[in-house]
Amino acid sequence: MRFTLIKTARHRTFHHNPIYYDEAKEERDDRNRRIRDELGLEQEEDNRSNEDRIRGKMRRKIQTHFDVARKEKRKSNLRLIVILIGLMIAFYYLFNTSKEWIMHYM
Repeated sequence: MRFTLIKTARHRTFHHNPIYYDEAKEERDDRNRRIRDELGLEQEEDNRSNEDRIRGKMRRKIQTHFDVARKEKRKSNLRLIVILIGLMIAFYYLFNTSKEWIMHYM
């Protein structure tokens, strides 16, 4: 029996159970990989197609982002123009009625 004043911490273990693990998919991917290796197919073609798909998705996302921004700017500009026209009409009406009111009481 050993007595110590300072206790050292025990190592902590990490155990992770994957939530979305598909064993059939893993086996299918391994089988496809082995078949490609046996037939001598290059994996670079797959990587290139993946890169092209990623670039295409990024391009579409960026393009849609710019389209949305352009539409929002157009909406805000139109809204600003409508507000300015409304204010001009209101000031014109107030100016003309104030002239009549001032002339009437003077």
